[in-house]
Amino acid sequence: MEISRLAQSKRNIISLNMDLERDTQRIDEANQKLLLKIQEREDKIQRLESEIIQTRGLVEDEEWEKENRTTMERERALQELEEETARLERKNKTLVHSITELQQKLTRKSQKITNCEQSSPDGALEETKVKLQQLEASYACQEKELLKVMKEYAFVTQLCEDQALYIKKYQETLKKIEEELEALFLEREV
Repeated sequence: MEISRLAQSKRNIISLNMDLERDTQRIDEANQKLLLKIQEREDKIQRLESEIIQTRGLVEDEEWEKENRTTMERERALQELEEETARLERKNKTLVHSITELQQKLTRKSQKITNCEQSSPDGALEETKVKLQQLEASYACQEKELLKVMKEYAFVTQLCEDQALYIKKYQETLKKIEEELEALFLEREV
């Protein structure tokens, strides 16, 4: 009876490990998407900075002051985006580290169960019960850790959505900049 409970605990841990691997894969995919968005944003920042540098020689002093104020506001918005991105990257790194630690713990516990099954003679039932209780307590702790990781994953997902919103706002700002620059160029040509 106790051995079947032990085997069930082992199956539960293996199942948790598989779920954890799937969650890790989802996190890795989300991380790749986030990195791609960050790269796109950095490319746009470089393009914007290049356009700003090109327009500096073309704009008169008064227009340049107005453009400079606008540019400073945009640079502040960009800095906020960069800080948010850095915060997301740190959180993602922490989450990946936590998942790795949990996987290692699950692997060790699974090995302990296997060793316990192999070394338990029929006469050592009491020892097996004690080990089973310890494993069940450990399993409960691991479930709590897994819930914590899942909450962190949900938090990171929310942060990714927030980042997407910031990127959308940034794109709108870039579009306004481009429209203003086009208007300036048209005015200069006229």
